[in-house]
Amino acid sequence: MSNDLFRLIYVSTARPGLSDADMLSVLNASQSNNEERYITGYLVHNGENFMQLIEGPRAEVEDIYDRILKDKRHSGIVRILAEKADQRAFPRWSMNYFRVDKGGQNGTMMVRRDDPVDSLMTAEAPRDLIYTFSKFIRQA
Repeated sequence: MSNDLFRLIYVSTARPGLSDADMLSVLNASQSNNEERYITGYLVHNGENFMQLIEGPRAEVEDIYDRILKDKRHSGIVRILAEKADQRAFPRWSMNYFRVDKGGQNGTMMVRRDDPVDSLMTAEAPRDLIYTFSKFIRQA
């Protein structure tokens, strides 16, 4: 099997007034679609901004990113990383979501029934990605 694994990370600004119901809709659609397309990912929302990692076959990741660019639930989208990858950072997550609560003191991880939380800090997870997301979360 040729390695066509591609990783993309972007940041964006959430639309003001984005509700929990809006986020649940995004997550449900993402998780179902991602499973079918063999996409894995991680979405963090700090109240004002999003940071998302998407991994999978390059054509699929680029197609998803094109749709993300047209999504009216956020703006100011900036791709901060796009690279071939040797392995997935979060191989067992179709799309997990972490929301930082107001004040940045606490956070909430929303996981789908089949997605294990304990895979966040696996020994194989790239430390630079963990650091990047940790830094984003602390900015809340």
